[in-house]
Amino acid sequence: MAVLVLWSAHFLKRDFMRSDGTQESRVQHSSTGASGPPLSDIAHLSLSIGRLLMEFGESARIVHEEIFALAYCLGCDSAEIYCQHAAIIVTLRRGEEFCVQMGKVGEHGVNLRGSEAVSDIVRRVSQGDLEYSQAQTELDKIPSTTPSYPVWLVCLCTGLACSAFGRLLGADWLSFFPVLVASGVGQWIRRAMLVRKKNLFIITGVVSFVSAFLAGAGARLLGSSHLEIATVSAVLLLVPGVAVLNIQTDVIEGKPNLAAARGLRVIYILLFMTLGLVAAQSLIQRAI
Repeated sequence: MAVLVLWSAHFLKRDFMRSDGTQESRVQHSSTGASGPPLSDIAHLSLSIGRLLMEFGESARIVHEEIFALAYCLGCDSAEIYCQHAAIIVTLRRGEEFCVQMGKVGEHGVNLRGSEAVSDIVRRVSQGDLEYSQAQTELDKIPSTTPSYPVWLVCLCTGLACSAFGRLLGADWLSFFPVLVASGVGQWIRRAMLVRKKNLFIITGVVSFVSAFLAGAGARLLGSSHLEIATVSAVLLLVPGVAVLNIQTDVIEGKPNLAAARGLRVIYILLFMTLGLVAAQSLIQRAI
């Protein structure tokens, strides 16, 4: 629920499209004309913005709006953006000129602070407070300069959230602490493996197995009678909630290809999560 509230607040404060298909512009069109920045530079900057927004977990609509706002303020007459799960294609036109560029997109995650930093750069360029050449430099620094919460705090909050969900699902208090520890350890393992750029699906399976096994074993040692609920609660950190919301948004807004690709990724994540959970539950049952 907390993720849904944060995502909704972040989603609704963006600019929206009018009913006639035009955007409610935050900026004034640049009058530089042919003397403006080269289209190839604008396209490269647009791809950087789109790539970061996709990797930070934004929907295709947000990507389109931000790139359109940037291209419009830098003097482009039109901008077409085609988003796929692993690539973005941008087509820009200015008078008789046009430029088409394609860029790769990395692993999708969730980083609202990173998204805000990208949107802030677009806003500053649109208002004339930042040159486009400096904007590219700042965009390149976002992944390394965006502040994040301490690892221990993220693990602790993840553990508290999973153990609280366990209580909501009907688990007893004896399983609360084992679920907290297990999901916190799982979050630490996931972060450590992501930093080392391991395969996402392998990470999901490993974290699911370790978290479920620790939660089930701990709950059993403390005398809990809700081992199944404890093991399920400990792997809830792996549920890709934001990705599912983006799939729904893409389907509603007529982007079935991107929605299908994201949906397939979600299915595989849930599959590997289930495999790890079942393996851990089977091992615990054999030990009883």
